[in-house]
Amino acid sequence: MSRTNPYKKKRRSANKTILIYSEGLSEEIFLKYLRGLYSRDRDVAITIRRGKGGTADGLVIQANKTQGAFDRRIVVLDNDKSKSEMQKAKQESEKRKIELFEHTPCLESVLLSILRKGQSFKHKSSSWCKQEFESKYIDRKKRDEVDEYVKVFPKSLLDKQSSKVKELKMLISLVLGK
Repeated sequence: MSRTNPYKKKRRSANKTILIYSEGLSEEIFLKYLRGLYSRDRDVAITIRRGKGGTADGLVIQANKTQGAFDRRIVVLDNDKSKSEMQKAKQESEKRKIELFEHTPCLESVLLSILRKGQSFKHKSSSWCKQEFESKYIDRKKRDEVDEYVKVFPKSLLDKQSSKVKELKMLISLVLGK
């Protein structure tokens, strides 16, 4: 006679594990929102963590030190830093076999592109993009609330704009485990 319960659900395990290490709170919240929309019922475990500040290469080192046996490690950051700092981050990521995903110039430029039908904001400064996004869409004080992203970025909009906004398409593929 078996000692196991035949009615007990088997524990589900993921075939792939991915760590996505973000630069700040805004990236973490938006990535978690995307994960909730797109990676349900998949055999990929996506862990999203946020950095503790510092330089771009420091983020890569922090991601490398994060505990866990991940199949892939990805660092998501804004490339509004100096060229030398970004170069150090690229060298560090190659050395540690960590993938880099850069927003040009920042996450807010990508969010504005989604909301404004694929219009590019790569030529604008990071501070301008942040000011524009926070004044017209989600106030700075509410940037850490997932519900605000649900209101501003419904899944239908994200699906539609993913063909126009390359960075969005790549973020969705990250949370899908591709």
